[in-house]
This record gives sequence, structure tokens and C-alpha cells, in this order.
Amino acid sequence: MISERLKFIASLIPPAKTLADVGCDHGLLIIEAFEKYGLEYAVAIDNKEQPLKSAHENIKKHPFFPKVRFSLSDGLADLKEGEAEAIVIAGIGGILMTEILKKGLERHRKAKFILQANRNLFELRKFLYDARMEIASEKIIFEDGQYYEIIVSRAARKPLNYTEEDLIFGPVLRRERHPLFIRKLEEELKRYQEIGYENVREKIERIKEQLYENQNDR
Repeated sequence: MISERLKFIASLIPPAKTLADVGCDHGLLIIEAFEKYGLEYAVAIDNKEQPLKSAHENIKKHPFFPKVRFSLSDGLADLKEGEAEAIVIAGIGGILMTEILKKGLERHRKAKFILQANRNLFELRKFLYDARMEIASEKIIFEDGQYYEIIVSRAARKPLNYTEEDLIFGPVLRRERHPLFIRKLEEELKRYQEIGYENVREKIERIKEQLYENQNDR
């Protein structure tokens, strides 16, 4: 059964008609995109044989099976330039995601990247900024006790000017002030205050600043 997280990621794929799913696991995202969002072609990528086999077994039950290429490969190494209008990398850490992008971003700068990192979001945003990739959209969802931040990024058409706070908290999330974003900050603040160690004081002050700005602008 597909998670709400993957359903939400699939909804961000349009208007792209071609997709690369890096770390495709069971292929559920690709199925969702074909069935609900008019996808016409996909590349299912995984560097482990068993997940790719699972994706193959699940997708072959559907009429769009001939429109999917299966690739046992690392990251973007086997993805041809222009083969996918949208590239999804989701469910891994931001450091690993950054390494994948470092190796393949330049060949795919025309694509829209949909990125959902489980941790190390600062490092991911910093890489995108340094690589002149705009954070065009950010979404936040909550599922099974976990907050997920989803970044939609594409090559910047003008100079970027993100602050350190933008890279820590997300430039779009800070601007849009979604209730889930505020709730996440409030929970983080409470957790850090309970820790009480000197080395988290800076984090506490940064979170307070974000909450204070948001409350003033309501």
C-alpha cells in the first residue's frame, strides 16, 4: 500500500510526463504517477537487486509496464540526458542525496528535482544553493509520527540570495508559514529546551526567532 508521503510526492510530478525514480523500492510511486498524473514514461532505478525486482513484479501487472525501463545502477549514473523531465530522490539522508547529485546533476540540469531527505536538510539545501539550483517549492507533511520536508528544485534563472536561516529552515517554508512547519518548530524547541545543554543554545535561539517572526506576521 502506498504511503501518504509517496502520494504527495507523486502529486508534485506534473506537468512532467517522464520520470526517473532513484531508489524506486517497490515501484509504488511510478504506479501512482501513471495512474493519476498522466505519466508517459519512467525509469525505475535502484542499486539493489531485490527492490528493483519487487518494482518489476509490481509494475508488470499494469498496462503501462512497457513504458518503464528498469535500471540496476547507482544514483543518476545510468540515466540518459533528457530521459526524464522529473527526477525523484526520496527516503534517504541528505548527505547521500548530495553525493548522488554531485555525480549527476550537471547532465540533468534541465530536469525538475523532487527531493525528500530524511535528515541533513541543511547540507542538501547548501549544496543546491552552491550548485545554482533554485528551491522553487517546499512542502511539509506529517505521517506516522514523522515530519517530511519535500523540496522541488530546478536550475536557477537568476542569482540566488539564500540566508543561513533559509538553508536551515527552508526559504519557502519560512515564507509560507504552513501550520505543520510551525508545529514542527514548536516541538523542536520543546525538545531542545528539555535537553538543556549549552551546545543546543544556538539552536534554541534560532528556532525562537523563526517562531517569533511567524507569530508577528499572522
